[in-house]
Amino acid sequence: MLQVSKELASQHFNKHDIADILYSLGRTNWAYQCNRHQLEYEPWATGLWVKQAGLISYRELAAYIREATEFKSCGLNVKRQSQQVFLVEGRRQPWYTVVQKNGRYSCSCMLYRCRRNRLEKELPQLFKALNQKIFCHHIVAAYYSIRSI
Repeated sequence: MLQVSKELASQHFNKHDIADILYSLGRTNWAYQCNRHQLEYEPWATGLWVKQAGLISYRELAAYIREATEFKSCGLNVKRQSQQVFLVEGRRQPWYTVVQKNGRYSCSCMLYRCRRNRLEKELPQLFKALNQKIFCHHIVAAYYSIRSI
């Protein structure tokens, strides 16, 4: 079992997300014996082991994270402050700052900071499955606002 901080684990695999991933993969037998709140899981070197449903690979988890990020970015207001600075609407605070520098993006939100500070060190397999890219839904919204111009 890998040692993953509570902060990183809560951002990337909570019981609601695990249940959603299992449903999207068509793996629903566990739902006849328990509910999503009873799921037991732990990160392994090859993926996320769910006691009631088996292994979710880091590739499958990365695909879910990309899809969820894309979904959350839809409809967010983006205000372009300059060529490289964007203000993106948020839920917890009115606006988050997204900065583009040398083709790389950064965001002021906690999700981005958690991923930047912890993902590569604590879950290198997931980092690799995410194509070694750190992103959040605010960055995706800013990126799509540029592409739509």
